Amino acid sequence: MADKRELLVSKAMELFAEGGYTAVGIDRILAEAGVAKMTLYKYFPSKTDLILEVLTKRDDYFRTSLMAAADSKKTTSTKIQALFTWHDEWFKRADFNGCMFINAAAEFHDRESPIHLMAARHKELIIDYIEGILKQEYGASSRKLARQINLLLDGAIDAAHVIGEKHAAADAWDVAKGLLQAS
Repeated sequence: MADKRELLVSKAMELFAEGGYTAVGIDRILAEAGVAKMTLYKYFPSKTDLILEVLTKRDDYFRTSLMAAADSKKTTSTKIQALFTWHDEWFKRADFNGCMFINAAAEFHDRESPIHLMAARHKELIIDYIEGILKQEYGASSRKLARQINLLLDGAIDAAHVIGEKHAAADAWDVAKGLLQAS
């Protein structure tokens, strides 16, 4: 039965990424996953619960993959550059539909919504990770610099998604290099 749970999460992730959280209904997810409604509600009492599980899985995949790319590098600068390179590769994938967390926050405006809170938490964890890379070399200014680098990454995501800017990550890296040198 756990396979059906994973199938539901996987199909919901795919459909939410393509069509949005609000626009994609439970019936579509069930039809495409080939799972009965009763099975869905056994695992997820509400659509919100399903969305939260999708975002949990996406966060795990996203951060694990991103961190592996950066952690494979030796210096602070090459680790930060790897974050931009990872994003550049993501933007070129056929299934790139923007950031599921930015999209979730946009669809669920209420800052107290569990979905909005999860999106915010994902972004904070990314900033925390970047700060960890920067801490030894940049000390007290590492948090501010991490927030600035995250802004560049989020801006690149939006430029790649909204206007199809093919070089958004490379352009953002050019700005980040300047930030690193100035700090």
